[in-house]
Amino acid sequence: MKQKTIKSEVFEINTSLLNKAQKTIYTKVSNNYRFWETYELLKFIYKNEINFSDIFMRDFFNILIKTNEYTSKIMSVYYYTFFPKDDDMSQIQAITLNSAACKILKAIMLNKPVLSTYELEKLMFASLIIFLDESFYYCRFKYPSKLNKYIEDESINEYVNAINSKNDSFEFLWNLIETELKNEAEIFKDNPKLYKFLSGES
Repeated sequence: MKQKTIKSEVFEINTSLLNKAQKTIYTKVSNNYRFWETYELLKFIYKNEINFSDIFMRDFFNILIKTNEYTSKIMSVYYYTFFPKDDDMSQIQAITLNSAACKILKAIMLNKPVLSTYELEKLMFASLIIFLDESFYYCRFKYPSKLNKYIEDESINEYVNAINSKNDSFEFLWNLIETELKNEAEIFKDNPKLYKFLSGES
């Protein structure tokens, strides 16, 4: 579908227009992660009227919820390991690191090549798979079974290979992922304690 122009005013999802499957995802995300990038991504999709399938929305956001749960656990264990002082930014930076995947996915929808919605779904899964695999932050992330199902999907693997080969059509995608990985490296450079914690050296 043709992408809508993004408006600057505050946007809230009209839940009365959602079907049962959509409401289930909305409830999970809004109740637990309203102030996280995952909720902003959900709003972005509905604001721009991108008609993803219910199956995609269910599986995709359940995987993103798992990454949020991972970050919450990292923050909690870090806190009880180090009892950080008020000026320790590690927990805030963990949320920033967690937001990177959503930033990439939003950029894909803004800059996507001419694809059907079905193809765009596959491209977004492929991009998420590459980022999670390349990101040091997610080194302890246990992939949910749903994600493993998509990793084994041959049609998605075609997109994974195209992105990794820096195919002209998807070079912008690799650049997006590479930029977020560089940002991640800078965060760890400035916060060696968080790096050591994730690498099991703490």
